[in-house]
Amino acid sequence: MTEGLIKMWLSFIAMGLMFFAVFGTVFARKKLTGIIQKIILGITFISIIFAGIIIFLLVINVPTV
Repeated sequence: MTEGLIKMWLSFIAMGLMFFAVFGTVFARKKLTGIIQKIILGITFISIIFAGIIIFLLVINVPTV
């Protein structure tokens, strides 16, 4: 695979992590309570941070051929 295709797949993974974070947060706040809610919210927080780091690294390294 070329560098451009790898970046494309990484950006899709980051977008998937963002969607997971949004839907996981909404689900946890509406349907869950207690420690399970805190665990799910923690996982969604980590996934949104990880997605942000991926997108940041992809944007910094923009030029591809």
